[in-house]
Amino acid sequence: MQKTLHPTGKRIWAHNFNLDHIFESSITWSDITSGFLSSRFNEQGFLFDGSGTSAFFKKREEQLAILGLINTQFSKNYSEVLNPTLHFQTGDFRNMPLNRNLINEEFINLVNKAIIIAKLDWDSRELSWNFKQNELIKQNKSKILLALEDFINYWSEKFYELHFNEEALNLQFIEIYGLTEELTPQVPFQEITVLQEESKIVNGKLFIDPIPVLLQLLSYSTGCIFGRYGFDKPRLILANQGETLQDFLTQVPNPSFIPDEDNIIPVLDAEWFNDDIVGRFKVFLKAAFGNEHFEENLQYIEDTIGKDIRKYFVKDFYNDHIKRYKKRPIYWMFSSPKGHFKALIYMHRYQPDLCCKLLNDYLQAFISKLEAARQTQTMLSLREDISAREKTVAIKEIDKQELMLKDCREYEKTLFNIAT
Repeated sequence: MQKTLHPTGKRIWAHNFNLDHIFESSITWSDITSGFLSSRFNEQGFLFDGSGTSAFFKKREEQLAILGLINTQFSKNYSEVLNPTLHFQTGDFRNMPLNRNLINEEFINLVNKAIIIAKLDWDSRELSWNFKQNELIKQNKSKILLALEDFINYWSEKFYELHFNEEALNLQFIEIYGLTEELTPQVPFQEITVLQEESKIVNGKLFIDPIPVLLQLLSYSTGCIFGRYGFDKPRLILANQGETLQDFLTQVPNPSFIPDEDNIIPVLDAEWFNDDIVGRFKVFLKAAFGNEHFEENLQYIEDTIGKDIRKYFVKDFYNDHIKRYKKRPIYWMFSSPKGHFKALIYMHRYQPDLCCKLLNDYLQAFISKLEAARQTQTMLSLREDISAREKTVAIKEIDKQELMLKDCREYEKTLFNIAT
C-alpha cells in the first residue's frame, strides 16, 4: 500500500490486491469479449490486472476442469445469459456452474492435450519466450519443398487432433449436464485457434498457405544474420544490450553460419556490398539446407512468394517485420528520404559508434560507388561505336544514379548529425 497524489491535490491510498498470487499459475480471460468467451492457461511467472483477470486454484485438476469448462460450447452460450454485455467479469466467472463430475481423468487429459498443442503452436513463433528454431529448419531436410510438406503434415495432424479434443470436451460436458437436446458438440474449423497465421478453411477443409510459412523462414534468417538466433544452438542467443559477435562465438564456438560482424546489413537494389541482405541470406540458405539444392531452394522461395528475393527484402521485409512484432521492431531500418539507401541494424547489438560506421563505411562508400558507376555510364554514353539503344540505356542509368546520389547526399547530412 502506498500514498498517491490525486489530481485534486489530496493524498489517497493506492492498494495492490492479491499480491500473494502474483506469478502463480492460473487461468485468465479478457474482460472485454467481443467474440466467443475463451480462457487461457498461464504457467508460473505471469502477472494479472483488471483487463486480464486471472483465477487461481489450489488443485491443478480443478484448474484444468474450469479451463475446459470455460472453453466449451455451453459456456459461450451461458456467458451471454450471465452478462449480455461485452464484459465477462469475476462475478460472472464465479457463477459458472462447475459439476464435480468434470474432474475426471479423461476430461483432464483432453484439456492437457489441448494446452500442449496450443503451446507448441505459440512456441513455434518468434514472439514466444520459448521460441528455439524455425519450423522448416526443424524438419532437417535438404529441400525446402520437402520440409514444407513435413510441416504441413505435422501441423495438419495437430490441428485435427485439437479439433477432436475440443469436440470430445463438448460431448463430455453436454452429457454430464444433461444438455444433449439443447447443444451440439460440433466445433467449426474456423474456431480452432492454432495456425491462425498460416491457415484458412476452404470448402470445409484445412488449407495451409506456404507463403506465411516461408516468410517466417525469411524472418528467422534475418535473426540468424544478426546473431539473435543460431541453428547450431536452437534458442535465443544475442538479446542483451550491446552484445557483439564475440559474445555469440562464446556461446557457439564453431557455428556453421557466422552472424554479421558489424551489425549493419545494407538493403539495396543491387549487390553493392559483400554483406548485403541478399548475399547474407544466400549464405544462410546454404548453411541451413546445404549446397546441393541451393538454386532449387532459392527458386522455390521466389516462385512461392511471387517475387525476386531482393525485391522482397527491399520492398516488403521491413513492413512484415513491423507487423510481426506488433509495431515494436527489434531490427531498425536506417533509410534515406527516397529509400535509395537503406540498412538494417539489430537494436540489442547497438554500439555508440554504429552510426559513424554506417556513415563512413556504408553511406559514404555507397556514394563513391554511385559516382564511379555514373562516370562509367557517362563515358559509355559518349562513345560513338555503340548503338542508339545502348546510348539510351546509358543515359537512363545516369539519370537514375543522379537521383540516387541526390537522395544519398541529403541523407548524408542527416546521418552526420546523428553520428556526431
